[in-house]
Amino acid sequence: MFGFDGLFTGMIQEPTLILFFGLFFLFILLAYKVVKLLVRALIVTVLAGFFPVFANMVLGMSIPITLDNIIWFAMTGAEIFFVYHILVSMGQLGEILMKPFSRKKVKTVEKVIIMEKNNDKHEKK
Repeated sequence: MFGFDGLFTGMIQEPTLILFFGLFFLFILLAYKVVKLLVRALIVTVLAGFFPVFANMVLGMSIPITLDNIIWFAMTGAEIFFVYHILVSMGQLGEILMKPFSRKKVKTVEKVIIMEKNNDKHEKK
């Protein structure tokens, strides 16, 4: 009816179909990561926009609560979040790239000798 009758039947013979599903999986994974990042950025932006209100009520500061100030704090919070995220991503990429060049730590193995009571008798003789 919709053309899905033979969709899964020749999958091993059809490398383009395997490539299609691989790209589809990568798209879903990438879209999930982007949406997760944008939701976190939105939360940070809203919280940063409320900072002038918090600073005035709790900290006793005298920041004028205007739309311009709220937008400025919100955008500054979003910029700081994205710069932070870029720096963390660059650090993780650097760790991945430098992993083959790092020295492997030698693990020391400690021997633990457990002596049973019966073995003690043989040692005393």
